[in-house]
Amino acid sequence: MARGLSLLASYSAGKSIDDASGFFSSAGDPNFPMDSNNMALERARSAFDIRHRMTMAYVADLPFGRNRWYGGWQTNGVWTFQTGRPFTVSLLSDLDQSNTGRTSYGFGANDRPNRLASGVLANPAPERWFDTAAFALQPFGTLGSSGRNILDGPGLATLNLSIVKNTQFGDRTTLQFRAEAFNALNRANFDQPNAVLGSGTFGRVLSAGAPRHLQLGLKLLF
Repeated sequence: MARGLSLLASYSAGKSIDDASGFFSSAGDPNFPMDSNNMALERARSAFDIRHRMTMAYVADLPFGRNRWYGGWQTNGVWTFQTGRPFTVSLLSDLDQSNTGRTSYGFGANDRPNRLASGVLANPAPERWFDTAAFALQPFGTLGSSGRNILDGPGLATLNLSIVKNTQFGDRTTLQFRAEAFNALNRANFDQPNAVLGSGTFGRVLSAGAPRHLQLGLKLLF
């Protein structure tokens, strides 16, 4: 803290690789092997892998209203930016194209299609997040050539802000009023796209994270 201002920034870059991030834990990766006799086919980026993440935060005392009744104003903010998590293109859960019988045991959505091209679009949009024409149904009784977690989903960018008014009563008591805005810019942070070949919404983003939320609070501190 210097002159009523405190700043904090953090950046991380990483890469996580595994062959099963967690059993059925992610909508983007079924986490069940396509071929149980060849686990090497599952080696890929983890479903929770985030390549870049940056957070910045500040606390600032506002320089006006120096007395007890008009002073005590403060503002806080937290920015968060991160790249998207990977996801796997798979087949419909009831489509046993590999003819392994796994769907009858409830282990659907682990068959993957053939990959004809990279599937990456230069300018992805919610209506078409990846190139759906890059994936095709493989011949019956065969395994698809598409890998696990080969495409990236939407990233995240959000700003949380607050305005705080502290009013001092005596030496030990403070009344604090808070006005807070979560996702203050009301940015649409999209969820993973539908990556199930054969679905009517294949390649589309169908949902997003929370919109802007406003919150007022009153707190008595001793």
